[in-house]
Amino acid sequence: MPRSWLRLPRRTARLRLSLLYAGMFLLSGTAVLVVVYVFQAHSGTIAVAHASLVTRGAHGSVSVVPVPPPASSAGAASNIPQSLVVEQRSADLNRLLGVSWLALAVTTLASALFGWLAAGRVLRPLRTITSTARTISAGNLHERLALAGPNDEFKQLGDTLDDLLGRLEASFEAQRRFVANASHELRTP
Repeated sequence: MPRSWLRLPRRTARLRLSLLYAGMFLLSGTAVLVVVYVFQAHSGTIAVAHASLVTRGAHGSVSVVPVPPPASSAGAASNIPQSLVVEQRSADLNRLLGVSWLALAVTTLASALFGWLAAGRVLRPLRTITSTARTISAGNLHERLALAGPNDEFKQLGDTLDDLLGRLEASFEAQRRFVANASHELRTP
């Protein structure tokens, strides 16, 4: 296996944000799953309809126990052995739990992907600021970031950097004038 596969990805803000989104989704999804399971496990009586009761044997065999039509609604549950009802309820809870965990795992992966995309979109102005700031040097201090968009933290950061570049440009211009004046004075006594 190549060594590049063993290295962890660079810990960028985008990666951290998407992992944070996925972690929060996983925690809240787990809480919902636990609440649903607890309510389902402690729910009241089971209503048995006129049908067949399907049970699964120890070796995967399936048996169907016909439920006779009830003489009255009160006698319906008494026709089915209690052990079959408990076994069916346990199987239903286990199936609910298994499907819920699988759904939670899939949606957590989806939330990590959507978190990655959302973080990329949110951090786009920061990449713009970085790339523009890298191109500005002493020779082109007149350039500005001039971010467009809502007045959020990134716009305020861009405006602050524009103000800083304006002060640097004024300082460089004052220095150039001073050097030009000093040079002129030295040449003409």
